[in-house]
Amino acid sequence: MFWIWLLGCGEPAEKQVDSARDDTVIPLAPPAEGEGFQLSMEATVEPYSEAWICSVYPLPTTEVAAVNWVEYQQTPGTHHMTLSTPGLIPGLVEPGTYQCEELLGSLMEDQIMFFGAQGTAQDTMYLPDGVAAQFPPGLDIIHEIHYVNTTDQPVDLYARVNAYTIDTDDVVEGIWGGQVRDEYINIPASSDHTEWTRCVMNEDVDVLFLASHTHKLGIEFTIRLFDGESSGEVFYTNNDWHDPKIVQYETPLSIPAGQGFEYSCTWRNPNPEAVNYGTTADDEMCNLAIVHMPYSMSAKCEVVDSSDGVLWE
Repeated sequence: MFWIWLLGCGEPAEKQVDSARDDTVIPLAPPAEGEGFQLSMEATVEPYSEAWICSVYPLPTTEVAAVNWVEYQQTPGTHHMTLSTPGLIPGLVEPGTYQCEELLGSLMEDQIMFFGAQGTAQDTMYLPDGVAAQFPPGLDIIHEIHYVNTTDQPVDLYARVNAYTIDTDDVVEGIWGGQVRDEYINIPASSDHTEWTRCVMNEDVDVLFLASHTHKLGIEFTIRLFDGESSGEVFYTNNDWHDPKIVQYETPLSIPAGQGFEYSCTWRNPNPEAVNYGTTADDEMCNLAIVHMPYSMSAKCEVVDSSDGVLWE
């Protein structure tokens, strides 16, 4: 199975409206026949409103697809765009367009995320030679767009993802990944506030990508290596929530079972009320995303300590 949590940079929507409505944008052409496939959706967000829209459709393939690299294109200023599946059995969700809060609430435990992007209008990412994410044919896709329109004009939304494949006989390794997501955030009113989490891998992995994610109150995200007893120096820092900064390691970062990461989020809350975890633009998040080899659906970074003492799955 395929997992890439790819996050790019972007400007706030109010700075992007001209390019978002630019009719000169050339749609990303699908891969040539036999070279891959495209996943795409379109929608419209009305003035001064927040759109969180999910399109459900089948993967347009008839045989196992081994994806080695990806190119995407989306409306500038998009808060995030993701691709996931409700499960490995087709037909769990009827094809169509949904409000995501109605759809994902019941699927959160079983939903498998395999791609995500934020902000950047167009970008690419590559896996090493012979490494691929393999998709079964006919897999149901949930294509999600989250966009906040702060302007007085409607904005046309689009999200296109090209997946380029290699021959399955050439695949020497697969990938998997996941998020460590703190859902117990409590940011006091009118304050700067930091929370941290420590997690350790339950299996040996070679990390290919690390990324961070917060919402608009986030002012710093840091990552340290954690050996199971103590934490090392900060080796990843991000100070711009619009640019969650995905880091790709050309030489994979080897993390043995029992070791992992300490990551922390610092927020600046100017509001007269506390802010907690949530999925809207006015809520907050503190997520660490990891993509690794080998392909193992059971591999994960298990939470062993946190600043508020809450441990979660």
